[in-house]
Amino acid sequence: MEAATSYPAGAPPTPDYENVPRGNTQKHVNREVLRYLLERSGLSSQSRVLDLSCGDGELLTLLRRYWPQATLVGSDIRSTAPAVPGLYYQQADLSQPFEIAPGAGAFDLVTSVSGVMMFGNTRTFIASSARHVRPGGQLLVTNDNILTMRDRVSYLFTGRVRRFKLLFEADEKITQLVQHQELKRLLEIHGLEVKEVFYTSFYTEDLLYLPLALLIYPFQWLSTRRLKNSTPQALRQQLFGFKSLLCRHYVMIAHKPAA
Repeated sequence: MEAATSYPAGAPPTPDYENVPRGNTQKHVNREVLRYLLERSGLSSQSRVLDLSCGDGELLTLLRRYWPQATLVGSDIRSTAPAVPGLYYQQADLSQPFEIAPGAGAFDLVTSVSGVMMFGNTRTFIASSARHVRPGGQLLVTNDNILTMRDRVSYLFTGRVRRFKLLFEADEKITQLVQHQELKRLLEIHGLEVKEVFYTSFYTEDLLYLPLALLIYPFQWLSTRRLKNSTPQALRQQLFGFKSLLCRHYVMIAHKPAA
């Protein structure tokens, strides 16, 4: 575990959502994740945060700016820590069972932005991530959306959704097609409750698919509403609402029930 230089205390600046770096994900994902954390999460600015597959640390850098007193921990397969003030970093292969900062306690928030598509064992990753969330804490996972009309048309004509190639090379990085309902199920079987799902990353070019979306959505809405399942209707509509047909990325937030 490596620790960078400590970050000085002080009043955080007013959020600047217009200049949030994109990072290694779809556009606006980091912006909307930050907006959720600062405005709706209910988390303290002194929270303990673990970012898994933290990459270059874009999200952690944002959190350090707005939550200067938070404890920030990152993990990735890279050997060197990202340049985030006050960051504790631990190298780990997140496709295998992992332990972060043994003995340091659980986290108020665990995040994984655009990570689950890169792990060869999603179930193990979710299990390990959930184990690091304290009772009453949250696990926030984002992923590319394969429900869009763009992806459906691609699958109809080419046999693949757009984010994933039809054939993979041996060293391919992004190979794990994780469906919304499977990610939700994995979170639930590991003791978490999905509380909110929202979509982002709408591109102007996807307006070309708007007529198809307007045609398809009534059938999707009716099918989702009539399905016999324990999932509340409100959450079903968040999962499979109209935006799921046009926006390219989604954010899923799960809470661990308090002990």
